[in-house]
Amino acid sequence: MLRYQPVSLVLLLAGVCALSARAQQPSSSSAPPSATPAVPASPQSAVQPAASLPAGPEGAQISGGLNRLEGAPVASVQIRCESIQHPEWLQPLLAQRAGAPLDKYKVRQTVQALYNTGLFSNIEVEAERNAQGEIALVFRAVESYFFGSVRVEGSSDQPTGTQLANASKLVLGEQFTEARISTGIESMQHILRENGYYEARIQTAYEWDPPNQQVKVLFTVTRGPRAKVGAIHVLGTPGLELQQIMDAAGLHPGDTVSAPHMNHVLRRLRKKYQKDDRLQAQVTVTRRDYHPENNTLDYTFDIVEGPRVDVKVEGAKLSSGLVKKFVPIYEENALDEDLLNEGSRKIRDYFQTKGFFDAKVTYSERPNPAEERREIIFNIDRGDRHKVLEIDIVGNKYFPRETIRERMEVQPAGGLLLSGLFSQSMVARDTQAILNLYHDNGFLQVKVVPNVQDNYQGEVGRLKISINIEEGPQTLVGKLNIDGNSAIPDEALREIIVATEGQPYSDANVANDQTEVTNYYFNHGFPEVRFEAAAHPLKDAPERMEVTYRITEGPQIFLDKILVSGLHYTKPFIVEREEDEVEAKRGEALSQEKTLDLQRRLYDLGIFNSVDMAVQNPEGDATRKNLNVQIEEARRYTFNYGIGFEVQTGQPTGSATPQGKTGASARVLFDVTRLNFRGRDHTITLQTRYGNLQKRALISYGAPRWWDNPNLTMNITALYDDTFNVRTFEARRLEGSLEIKQSVNKATTLLYRFTYRRVSIPSTSLLIDPNLVPLFSQPVRVGIPAFTYIRDTRDDPTDSHKGAFLTVDTGVASRIFGSQASFSRLLMQNSSYYRFHRKRWVFARSTRIGFEKPFSSTDFIALPERFFAGGSNSHRGFGINQAGPRDLKTGFPLGGEAILVNNLELRTPPLPLPLVGNDLSAVVFHDMGNVFATAGDIADSFFRYSQPDRSTCTTPGTQTCSFNFMAHAVGVGARYRTPVGPLSFDMGYNLNPPVFPVGLGFQKLRRFNFSFSIGQTF
Repeated sequence: MLRYQPVSLVLLLAGVCALSARAQQPSSSSAPPSATPAVPASPQSAVQPAASLPAGPEGAQISGGLNRLEGAPVASVQIRCESIQHPEWLQPLLAQRAGAPLDKYKVRQTVQALYNTGLFSNIEVEAERNAQGEIALVFRAVESYFFGSVRVEGSSDQPTGTQLANASKLVLGEQFTEARISTGIESMQHILRENGYYEARIQTAYEWDPPNQQVKVLFTVTRGPRAKVGAIHVLGTPGLELQQIMDAAGLHPGDTVSAPHMNHVLRRLRKKYQKDDRLQAQVTVTRRDYHPENNTLDYTFDIVEGPRVDVKVEGAKLSSGLVKKFVPIYEENALDEDLLNEGSRKIRDYFQTKGFFDAKVTYSERPNPAEERREIIFNIDRGDRHKVLEIDIVGNKYFPRETIRERMEVQPAGGLLLSGLFSQSMVARDTQAILNLYHDNGFLQVKVVPNVQDNYQGEVGRLKISINIEEGPQTLVGKLNIDGNSAIPDEALREIIVATEGQPYSDANVANDQTEVTNYYFNHGFPEVRFEAAAHPLKDAPERMEVTYRITEGPQIFLDKILVSGLHYTKPFIVEREEDEVEAKRGEALSQEKTLDLQRRLYDLGIFNSVDMAVQNPEGDATRKNLNVQIEEARRYTFNYGIGFEVQTGQPTGSATPQGKTGASARVLFDVTRLNFRGRDHTITLQTRYGNLQKRALISYGAPRWWDNPNLTMNITALYDDTFNVRTFEARRLEGSLEIKQSVNKATTLLYRFTYRRVSIPSTSLLIDPNLVPLFSQPVRVGIPAFTYIRDTRDDPTDSHKGAFLTVDTGVASRIFGSQASFSRLLMQNSSYYRFHRKRWVFARSTRIGFEKPFSSTDFIALPERFFAGGSNSHRGFGINQAGPRDLKTGFPLGGEAILVNNLELRTPPLPLPLVGNDLSAVVFHDMGNVFATAGDIADSFFRYSQPDRSTCTTPGTQTCSFNFMAHAVGVGARYRTPVGPLSFDMGYNLNPPVFPVGLGFQKLRRFNFSFSIGQTF
């Protein structure tokens, strides 16, 4: 009788039969927490494949025992591994199924599929026959590990830990191997040696995370002493003594070695030779010899000074600065024909922009070997000065003239352009721009021919530039085919595709479709999608194209887990909250858009220096992958301090200058910011200022997502302020406020706040008589709840061209809230912006109106609570805060209980000027309004152009002087565009400035007022 005994066959695949060929872990202490032997670098490195086996993972050898089990029934198939939490996800990869006969080729296929997932570094196949003769098949796998984080700790000096981590080239999410660790350490050592740390030591520590198959790597750098510069040797033909070279380079024995210093040394040496007109000088470091016995580094330079190069200009005057700007041999520190030709073109273009449109520039060389000198002469023939009178565009039917002109650099004479703008390079660029415009809209056969007519209409030197366009037929998309898409339906793709039936055909539209389609697939978990486009004319309609998009989708990847590392002070729920906001959920498709949105939101918290994100196991075929998020927290404490100097008009200087004078003040500032307060994205800030004009201390606490609502932000502020904020007095303010900001939508914001403040006016600073106006000089407490409605639809808040801006601010100060003064306050502002004349000009308007009303005749509104106007952001016909009622004895402004200011502004398109390009524009404005003693005075004064009863205001000792009229001002201004907003300069002319008594005489406000600010007026 045949006895069946349990037979256990271990099939060692990918190196199990060749243990000596396995890659070893860095050390026994760094090995992952597993009883499995060390991880091989890759399955290919284990053994040579058996020639008798079919295709499979290289190195897989199956013992002859499997052949004896060929055809035996398989009772069960299992995948066993230490840490894989969901082995059922791997079941579809099993080619060998339970219930089917054992097939060694299907076993090999299964092993190949498991290897391709990238999740495993070693696989063993075990087969055991039971008493019934059936086979229990087990694939026993050893997981791969991936980099979960890479951190470098040590000194914060250069190179920093972040720089060293980047130098290691250990990529987040990639597979961990000892070879990569060794290469990374060597790369970091190289950077350290370049910066003088030849005795640096790097220790490696690992934190293994088996459930997530990741390892966190920590490099601890002990830098040791920095090397010093030893001997300096110079080879070649330097033309200078060694001491001269050291002095010019700023390099001497005993200096500290660092990479930035050596880069600076090379720059200084090259600049030295360039200053001596040796543009072909070559300076390199050929050797670095380290001496460990005294920790010094010797440098060997190879220097070839080369001949002197003299660049001269003949035929016209051109400053040396412009020569160096236009001729790139100075920038490239080289001399060749291409650079000289480029210099000729730039010099020619420069003279053509000055009106010398016929300018010709050539160059020649006069070698002088005896004196080791090369002379480069640029010969300039300027020709006569011309003027562009007219630009004519002929043949355009599809596009209007305005659309084409917007794309042209050539400009006719007019305004500040006395000769216009013209050069051959400009014409060539304009021609190409017009061609691109037509090509992008389906005119594939368009022809654009420029023609320059000199002595136009018989006037010498007058040019007419004609752009002759032959549009040709417009090519449209006649048929669109989408092939290869199975996961994404045609309807979804057609919604984002531009080149659909009936639309113009162009390469630009096809390229745009490629970007949109691939991004759509990326956002639905298809990282390997490929897009191919083909087009050919339809047989029966040559002006119609049949476009075919062939899509190879590739596998769809799903998100398993988000693995976050680097949190020390920050509470984990802060990151988890942002994950929920972008809806990055387990089991959903791994979206590129959501990944980038999560990264952006984490940066926006303001508490992280860096947020690096990567997919774990990027090369593997696994359909479920983790997302690694490595975070570096920002410093919790930051300190800002400085000393400054400010100058402004209107500094109070005494009772004889109610209009103020230009004054200066030193300023000292010191700020402390505490981020990540209580492990959240909350911030505490202390700001202090000290100067003659302002003494200020402010402490604030900001808490976004108040009550876990992403639309609510809470701010608590305490303030002490001692400022000459108007010309009349110095206000000392002690204030506390609580504000809740609610973001209703993108355009609408609501502010709820309660403010309690005590404002006092030192009698020594009051520039009006406190005996005449005693209430103004008394300390006052104000408690006021307020509400603000903001709706902002502007395209750019700092430089608006369209949209509108509306604010409504209202509050009530009452004794119920601890206020000594009881009054209500309402301030509204509405601004709107309109583009016209080909959408290049902007008409902007703004109206500001405000009222304050005491509850009773015994209540008063303290001076610091009143409205003031005048200056760059309100009424430009007045100086800062100079509008409205005044003290009739001293002439200083008192503010009022009402304000009305209306601004009208016409903003020009950019002015094409040679030096500023398209960054400068102009404005013409009209401002109207004033500050009024009471709200009722606005209606009485609305149509009053001049100051009423003006003669009474010029009478010494008068007790009546009315300021109830609408002050009008006109003016012009300039705007210079910068990355932070336009720089604004305005000059206003007051058409009807008021007069007012001052002591025994009177004064009249100045008519001209100048202002400078950043940003538009409104």
